[in-house]
Amino acid sequence: MVDDEASVRRFISATLQRAGFLTVEAENGIQALRIVRELGDDIAVIVSDIQMPNGDGLTLARAVRQASPTVPIILVSGCNEPDGDYAFFLRKPFQPSALLDAVRSLVAVGVTAVPVGDGSS
Repeated sequence: MVDDEASVRRFISATLQRAGFLTVEAENGIQALRIVRELGDDIAVIVSDIQMPNGDGLTLARAVRQASPTVPIILVSGCNEPDGDYAFFLRKPFQPSALLDAVRSLVAVGVTAVPVGDGSS
């Protein structure tokens, strides 16, 4: 779970934990990428905010695709849906059930990471 707002991280992590998932939190994309490189394919799914200082979600998604291409990513944001391909996008605020549906569908089918735009557009 990656978000620069502690309250959002706690909410999403608690939602996932209540559903039986183990969670690891990061407050920005740089910290999250370190965790991804450490845990690699042991990560079932990443839930990341898009707009964050010190490593935004889209940059993180592109880096994860290179470091661990089988890890799917759910991007979340209160802003407009970004351009590019990704596994899921959830607009904040969202219902916990929407998050759980997205996570469960990715974990259940063993989805590999969906290509994320290279930023050249």
